[in-house]
Amino acid sequence: MSLIMEKFEVREVASSKDKQKALEIRRIVFCHEQGVNPALEFDGLDNNCRHYLAKSNGRAIGTARIRQETPTTFKIERVAVLAEERRQGVGKALMKKTISDAKETPSRIVKIHAQCHAEIFYTSLGFRRINGNFEEAGIPHVLMVLEQSVSTGKF
Repeated sequence: MSLIMEKFEVREVASSKDKQKALEIRRIVFCHEQGVNPALEFDGLDNNCRHYLAKSNGRAIGTARIRQETPTTFKIERVAVLAEERRQGVGKALMKKTISDAKETPSRIVKIHAQCHAEIFYTSLGFRRINGNFEEAGIPHVLMVLEQSVSTGKF
């Protein structure tokens, strides 16, 4: 299933070609733009994750991955959108798709290590800050959580 927007679509990666496109977006955004060491960015966990790719007219423009940390916790990671495609809803669509897929599991918590400059964005999606800032790959981050309601079973 895909989430289709006016200009782009978001799908879970189903081919090695699309996975390579997702990894290349991460290399551009995190390694080239933000100066993250490739050894940190490509952490050896990619084979244990579900990857997502946003495309516009067949061109890969954004990516994210989700990883099940525990039977009840999913972590959304590596959310990246190419610079020229930002502020058009791509990141929001990636987040909605990853959250939607996490909801289909028995998970009770979805979390993200958000770069501090993006905290307002994640708050707008229902995440809340947990504790103070910390550094990851030389960039200030904050732990944010989207919890499933115990009473309704819904996020």
